[in-house]
Amino acid sequence: MQKLKLLIPLALFIGAFFVACHEEDPFENGKTADVTFAGRIIDENGDALEGALVKAGEESTITDANGIFRLQSVRLPASHAMVSVSKAGFFEISRPYIVEDDALQTVTIQLLTKNQVGLLIAAAGGVVNVPGGPSLNFPANAVTDANNNAYSGTVRVFARYLDPSDPNLGLFLPGDMTAENAADEEVFLATYGMVGVEIESTNGQKLKIASDKAVELRMPILASQLASAPSVIPLWHYDLEEGHWKEDGSAQKVGDEYVGKVTHFSFWNCDAPFPLIQLHGKIYLENTTQPLANAIVRITMLSTGASSFGYTNENGCFGGCIPKDEALILEVVGPLECGGPVLYTQNIGPFSTETTLSPIIIPASQFPSVKVVGQLQNCSGQPVANGYVKIELADSKHFLFPGANGQFEYTFVGCGSSSLTAEVTGYDLTNLLESAPAAFSTPPNTANVGSLVVCSTLTEFIQYTIDGQSFTKIDPFAGADQVLAFIASQQDSSQNIPYLQMTFANSGQLGTFPLLSLSVNQYAADLQASNTLTTTVTTYGNPGGLIIGTFGGNFQDFVGASHTISGSYRVIRDW
Repeated sequence: MQKLKLLIPLALFIGAFFVACHEEDPFENGKTADVTFAGRIIDENGDALEGALVKAGEESTITDANGIFRLQSVRLPASHAMVSVSKAGFFEISRPYIVEDDALQTVTIQLLTKNQVGLLIAAAGGVVNVPGGPSLNFPANAVTDANNNAYSGTVRVFARYLDPSDPNLGLFLPGDMTAENAADEEVFLATYGMVGVEIESTNGQKLKIASDKAVELRMPILASQLASAPSVIPLWHYDLEEGHWKEDGSAQKVGDEYVGKVTHFSFWNCDAPFPLIQLHGKIYLENTTQPLANAIVRITMLSTGASSFGYTNENGCFGGCIPKDEALILEVVGPLECGGPVLYTQNIGPFSTETTLSPIIIPASQFPSVKVVGQLQNCSGQPVANGYVKIELADSKHFLFPGANGQFEYTFVGCGSSSLTAEVTGYDLTNLLESAPAAFSTPPNTANVGSLVVCSTLTEFIQYTIDGQSFTKIDPFAGADQVLAFIASQQDSSQNIPYLQMTFANSGQLGTFPLLSLSVNQYAADLQASNTLTTTVTTYGNPGGLIIGTFGGNFQDFVGASHTISGSYRVIRDW
C-alpha cells in the first residue's frame, strides 16, 4: 500500500482534522516534483463554479461549465505543492498538497461567498458583528489604504465565520490545518473557530489596518467545546502566498468567547496545537479484491469534537496525520448526493506511534455500485491526454481524469436503487471538443463504455491569449442591434479574474472590422491610443444562431502599458 506521501489520482486529504503528514520540513523547497493538478471547484450549494481562476506555480486556467479544471504539468515542492483559486465575489483560497513526481493530482475545493457584513466610518471606528457570532471592534483612525496613507472614509467589511462543527469544513478550509508555531515547529491545529475578513472602500479600493493599530477579535466558543477550551489559546493567521498557518499572538477565554487582537486581515483561527502521528488504512467494496476509490473517510476527535474528511485513492488507500494520543471515531460515509449515510463506524485510538488499521470492507448491498472503464480518443483514434470524463446519473455527477493514455477506470456508488442508468461524456480541454453521451445501465456491475471519440465542437466558447497567457471561457453570450455586435463572457470584470468583453460595428456583415471596445481580465483598451485591434467574422447568425470569428492585435491600457492579444469565439446570439 502506498503512503499518502505519494498521492495518486483520486487521492485527496484536506480539512480541519485529517491531513497529509509531512515526514520532512513541510516548508522546505529542496525536493521538487512534476505534478498535474486537475479537479472541480464548487460553490456553497455544491454546484459547479464556472469561471474560477486556478493557479499552481506558473500554470493557470479557468474552470469550465462543470467547474472542472486541468492544469499543465508544473514543477513544485513535493511536500508543499500549492493550488490557489480565486473568483470575483468569493474569498480567495490556497491549499498545499503532498505529491509524487509525474503525478496527476485531483482536488475538490469549495469557495465561500464574500458577504458584506457591515459598514463603519474609519475616523470613528466601531463594532461589526459577523453572522455566526464573531465581532470586530475597530478603534478610531485604524485604517489605511494599500500604500499606508490614512483613510477616514466609509469602510466595507466582508467576513465569513467558519464553524468548527461544520461537517464540510474540509471543503472550504484554507490550507490543510498543519501549521508553523512560534518555535518553527510543525503542529496540527484543532480549531475553536475561525473567521476570514477583508476590508474595502466604497469604490472597491483595498484597505488594511494601520501599522500602529490593532482590531479586537471576539470569537464564539461552541457549547460542545466550552469545557475543553483552554484559558489562553494561540491565534493563527493563514498566509495565502505561502500556503500555511502561522502562530501570531494569542486570545483569552472570556465567558463563552475568545478575545484577542489582530494587526492585519486574512483568515484568523483560534486553535489548540497537537503533536502528530501517521494513520493508514484501506477500504474495500464487498471483498478484498475490490478497492473502493473516492470513498469519504471522516474522523472525529472525541476530546474536542473537531471533525473532517478525506477521500480514498484509486487503490482504496487513505492515510495522513492525526493528533497523537487522542481517542477518535472513524466513519466511512456514503455519497453526499445520497444524504451522506454512515456505512461504517469504528472507535480507534489513542495511538502513540504510526499505525495501519485492519482492512475495512463495505458490503456492496448497501448501495448499488458500478465500475466504468473506457478510453478517450480523438478523431484520429489517438488518446486524449488533456481531458476528463463526466458520469451523470439522475442523482449525482462524477468526474474523473484519465492519464496520458486516455484510459479510465472508476468505481462509484449510487443512491437508493439496485438499478442504475447513466451517461458518460468525454471532453478534450486542449481542442475544446466533446464526445456524444454514451448511455449505460447496471447491472451488470462493470460497464465497459469502450472508446469515447471526442470530436464534436463545443457549442460555445471564447478562447484567447493575452501577453502569452491563454484562457478559455465556455459560458459566453452575444447580442446585436442594427449596427453594433457585443460579445462577452459571463464573469464580471474584476482584478485578476479572467473575463473578456468586446464590441464592433458590422451591421450583420461578414469580414474584418475594428474593435470599438475591449475589456480583458484586469485591462481595458484605451482606444484613443494607437492600436491594431480587429475581429474577422466568418459566421453571423440571427438570434439563436451562431456568431463565429477571430480577433487580435496590439493595444495600450489606460495606464499606458502595451499588450498583445489573439483569440477566437463561437457564441450563440442571444438577441
